Amino acid sequence: MIVKQYTPFNDIRKSFDLVNTIINTIGEQAASEQEVVDFRPKVNTRETEENYHIEVELPGVKKENVDIKVDGNILTISGERNVREEVKDEDYHKVESRYGLFSRSFTLPERVDTSNIEAEFINGILEISIPKLKIDTSSKKIEIK
Repeated sequence: MIVKQYTPFNDIRKSFDLVNTIINTIGEQAASEQEVVDFRPKVNTRETEENYHIEVELPGVKKENVDIKVDGNILTISGERNVREEVKDEDYHKVESRYGLFSRSFTLPERVDTSNIEAEFINGILEISIPKLKIDTSSKKIEIK
């Protein structure tokens, strides 16, 4: 006779594993479908003493298809990407089109100069420079009247 340890939670654990597998599969399918019809550009941010910088990767996007707007303290970058890859050969023909609208919004800090924001688009990289407002940190004596 073989002695087997009783583990009452194995069946429950297997059920959870099955549910997690199903959920993860659905998530992967949704992500792959979303890549075809939607585009979410990657963004890098950094800060220097004078500016905040936002770098947005926009491969295959023309600068004419990009809009940058500031509404209060919200900076929004939006646009559209249309990419069509076509390969023709003797025995096959492949067309892959990736497209989609995109929009990314950022809440700006309170002390920025929104009237002097600059943007530059080079080789599929959009760099936005947001100047900080100069704050006088020098000390001075206030005369009492």
